[in-house]
Amino acid sequence: MRPDEYTVIDIETYPNLEMIDRLPEPDVKYGNTKDEDKRQVKYEEAVVKQIDDMALSPLYGKIACVGYGKGVDNVDCAIYENEEDVVKFIFETLLKFGQTGSPKIVTWNGMGFDVPFIYKRALILGVKPTVSMGYFMKRYQTETHCDLMQIWMNWYGYEKLDNVARALLNEGKQDFDVKTIKDLMKTETGRDNISTYCKQDVEITSKLFYKMANVLF
Repeated sequence: MRPDEYTVIDIETYPNLEMIDRLPEPDVKYGNTKDEDKRQVKYEEAVVKQIDDMALSPLYGKIACVGYGKGVDNVDCAIYENEEDVVKFIFETLLKFGQTGSPKIVTWNGMGFDVPFIYKRALILGVKPTVSMGYFMKRYQTETHCDLMQIWMNWYGYEKLDNVARALLNEGKQDFDVKTIKDLMKTETGRDNISTYCKQDVEITSKLFYKMANVLF
């Protein structure tokens, strides 16, 4: 394996507030609570959580940015106010066939989150991909898409990037509340903060990629 042939990518997402009125009724755990005031509090808490979780669904969330890089010292982030510009950048720059050959990517849980989210948002936005989603979703292989989390978990289960990075690299993710992304997107300074966080995730994933390469895959 030649690590320099692969591009590490990572996306950050946030709730699409325009879709709030299309959310289903929240699943509220009332338990044995009969008091109406307490039930109302539980309902409101469930609504807040439902809005926060919108960022995890391509139906109700949007892509804020994509971090990318080849090697630890060559990392950048594309972030735009218009989500469609981010999605177009991904396909026109990162996920396409070109002079360097076929696209090869590295992610942390990209099969479970990043890649499907990107393609489903493209479908919703009407952006035509340069290569089909299935190209990056083949299990038990690392040739086109090296999902480090799947490899670490032997293709079963979930583990946080931060946990593995602290154990293998003795460094962790930046302290950052992803719930603030929807507000940070409103200003240039806020978008810079998102970009910094996203780039650090790419740097950590890159370091893990080089550490695992030719040992675990």
